[in-house]
Amino acid sequence: AWRDFLMTPAENYRFLLRYAFLPLRYSLPPDVSMSSLPGGIVAAVLGPFTHMFLHAGWLHLMANSLWMAAFGAPVARRTGPLRFVMLMLVSAAGGALFYLTMHWGEPALLIGASGGVSGLMGASIRLIYADGASLSEGLHRDLTKVHPLTVLQTFLLPRPRAFILVWMGINVLFGVFGVGSGGRMNAIAWEAHMGGFLTGLLFFSLFDRPREPRLENGLS
Repeated sequence: AWRDFLMTPAENYRFLLRYAFLPLRYSLPPDVSMSSLPGGIVAAVLGPFTHMFLHAGWLHLMANSLWMAAFGAPVARRTGPLRFVMLMLVSAAGGALFYLTMHWGEPALLIGASGGVSGLMGASIRLIYADGASLSEGLHRDLTKVHPLTVLQTFLLPRPRAFILVWMGINVLFGVFGVGSGGRMNAIAWEAHMGGFLTGLLFFSLFDRPREPRLENGLS
């Protein structure tokens, strides 16, 4: 990462403590002030968002960029840039919140945009699988005018449900085998993936642009 070239190891660590998401920050003993950690209260408020702008290296950044290009592009074309950024930030915060519940009180630093990108993936499947389309069909059609699946439909219809189960199963395997625990900077934060994914899936409608209601054929 660029930090390795511009900072000493000590400076890099303090930088991460200030801008990464740190669960320990939210469970300090009563006699320890939050201001004793780099960033203080400001870092506690902004950490759920700022951590997504930091990465462990170029490979980490490229992997997130590729996933964002695949699943974020259709969401961005539909919502526009402002709503897209807001959805990604909220998803990153959702991922950080789930990470916090799994690492309460631990000095396990979380960095990377995976939570936000996973939120875009969760949002996109409500568009990709609309109208009974397959994954391939959904990724290669114009999603700006489709009517998204409801949350209930997303979990009940076979294709999106299968996608969710496979994707979550892969992340659970990371958890079962201990990948992503212990605060290692090169570990995969599966908790942030799952939290971000569910946030994007559940709350996509809040960030979607208003659409004309679908008219049903019928007689009156």
